[in-house]
Amino acid sequence: MEREDIVEKVRQRKISTYILFVVDASGSMGAMRRMEAAKGAIISLLLDAYQKRNKIGMIAFRKDRAELILPFTSSVELGEKLLKDLPTGGKTPLADAFIKSYEIFERELRKNPNIIPIMIIISDFKPNVAVKNDYIKDVFNICEKIAEKNINVILIDTEPQSFIKMGIGREIANRFGFRYCKIDDLSKDKILDICKSLL
Repeated sequence: MEREDIVEKVRQRKISTYILFVVDASGSMGAMRRMEAAKGAIISLLLDAYQKRNKIGMIAFRKDRAELILPFTSSVELGEKLLKDLPTGGKTPLADAFIKSYEIFERELRKNPNIIPIMIIISDFKPNVAVKNDYIKDVFNICEKIAEKNINVILIDTEPQSFIKMGIGREIANRFGFRYCKIDDLSKDKILDICKSLL
């Protein structure tokens, strides 16, 4: 028997993709009727996640806090139902949404560092609720931690074109190297291509 005749079984752990949808359910999203477009984009991604057997989770943020409404699961039907029933109203606690998302992925990466974490944030990126003192600084501080953790982030900006435009979504993307797209320019194929490029 030669050395090359020896076959060793190596068990490889399958790399899973964990996609966390972080959905702005504040009053501005409902008032501008941007929520319908946001839900359409998410449902396309949910179906793609189901076909690829990826895990999905969902955070909604409105009023004064962000809430995990769907822990990571393979149930696309549950994700779609929660999305359809999602109420809108109140302020935009964007910093808390980033913080909750970071904490969730930090826990998952501790359990399994081989997962591919993708955070998809759909918002008009107009924060008006502070965690500490300054709601813009709060957002930048947590985004710095997210970037250091190498969590993949896609920002889908629903802010409408107008003379009064804050452009915070674009600024976050440029500052921390996150992927960025406007919801008006978004097609089903484009958002799927963005996700595939992260895998």
